[in-house]
Amino acid sequence: MSRMSKDEFKARESEKTETLLLQKKIGERIRLLRKKEGLNQTELAIRMNERDRQVVQRLEQGKTNCSLNLLRITAEALGVEIKDLF
Repeated sequence: MSRMSKDEFKARESEKTETLLLQKKIGERIRLLRKKEGLNQTELAIRMNERDRQVVQRLEQGKTNCSLNLLRITAEALGVEIKDLF
């Protein structure tokens, strides 16, 4: 097993940082759109057919690496297109 070079390590760390920033950006958009619709987290979760608001909470906080399907469901629940979450 070979060790990772410094350049490879930097590249991976950069990718992780970019992913975290994107998750935060999407979360902020979801929160903004939810509030614009006059919904609380529980109401949005219900529209998304989720059992509780923790899914919405984690999305809004950028603490989950969500699937495209979850983004699609979220967009539909907010009455927007998936592109509007970015």
